[in-house]
Amino acid sequence: MWFIIEQNKRKTAIFLVILTLFFLFFGTALGFSFSGDIYNGNYYGTLIGLLISIVCFIGIIIYTKFNASHFFLSQVGATPIKKEDLPILYNVVEEMSIAASLGFIPKIYIINSEIPNAFSVGVNEKNAAVAVTVGLLSNLNRDELQGVIAHEIAHIKNLDTLYLMYAGVIFGVVVCVSDTILRSISRSSSRSSKGNAGIAVLIALVLAIISPILVRMLYLTISRKREYLADACACQYTRYPTGLASALNKISNFSYSGNKKAVLKNEKIFSGPIVSCMYIHNFLQKEKPSFLDELFSTHPSTKKRIEVLKQMGAADIEEYAKVYSMVVSDKALIKKDNLIKMNIATIPIIIPAAADNSPVISKDAIQTKEETPDETFKTERIIRQREAKDGLKKAMNYTIILCDCGTKLKIPPELKISEITCPNCNKVHKILV
Repeated sequence: MWFIIEQNKRKTAIFLVILTLFFLFFGTALGFSFSGDIYNGNYYGTLIGLLISIVCFIGIIIYTKFNASHFFLSQVGATPIKKEDLPILYNVVEEMSIAASLGFIPKIYIINSEIPNAFSVGVNEKNAAVAVTVGLLSNLNRDELQGVIAHEIAHIKNLDTLYLMYAGVIFGVVVCVSDTILRSISRSSSRSSKGNAGIAVLIALVLAIISPILVRMLYLTISRKREYLADACACQYTRYPTGLASALNKISNFSYSGNKKAVLKNEKIFSGPIVSCMYIHNFLQKEKPSFLDELFSTHPSTKKRIEVLKQMGAADIEEYAKVYSMVVSDKALIKKDNLIKMNIATIPIIIPAAADNSPVISKDAIQTKEETPDETFKTERIIRQREAKDGLKKAMNYTIILCDCGTKLKIPPELKISEITCPNCNKVHKILV
């Protein structure tokens, strides 16, 4: 997959050059509009604006490189977990990292949201991370979870996350600056009666309105093919395209337009277009998008992604590229020359045994009574959800005590008590400080 990595490196370099020029122009024009005097030839403000834009841009690049991962994770309230918190999830991330020859295990985070989704950030051992929601762990079995994690590992491996992080941070900064300018326009225009005051206000107004649109357009230059490529890589890592297809089907059934109340309850995950485009499925997209919606969407049609995965006869990149061309009716996903250079041997699809297709729950937690398929799914979902939430609480340093009567007592770290009484059997439990 070397050519995908090289392609993304080139895209990032071109993107940064364009944004550098844009920032220089943006700062220079603002400096001129607020301080330049057309009639007296005083352009010191222009020079100051240029210098400020250079310093700000360098600061953004440094911040993105070292802190952007933390920024995106904090935006959605993600909590880091350890192996003992959710051992099965940790094991899946380990497996997929090894399958991808990543060279390290990304940090793992969990988001306290019922919306099934996941995203990844970072490009190296210090800042790479995979974040999943409680809803994802509640709804997916192990094979489906492997598909999603493999997809996110592919984004890190292919350097998609590098491009997305730079684009997201810069887009957010420009939007904030433009908003500040628009709010100060009225004060700036009434502060001076000089002949160039009207021109200054007009220039600042135009820049404030157009800049977010231009940067948004650059943001949308992030090729939607990156999702197809990550799907293709995930098929290679798992050797089971059906697992990812099934996961995408479950995730896509939850959209913003159909579940507005649920999304708004999860304010952390509902963080606008900056973070939403990083998820495996953008739940802000409409269920039935118009032509314009699809044109400006950061994600391809999830239905087409599922269709490609279901029609695959092998688990390699070449097979995916062939099916992609037929389903999407688009030019080749990967150039033929690159496929020839890869010299890929056909990778057979592995259909997991029934025992391996188990849900992401402990074996001893599954009920043995006879149930209908729907009842079994609901039972497994409830158990998975409980284990995911317990893992989240462990990560948040809750003290969890299992009473003899089967009741789980969960004590938050801020509650400083030495003992607690079980509400069901009245047994007193001592809490070790």
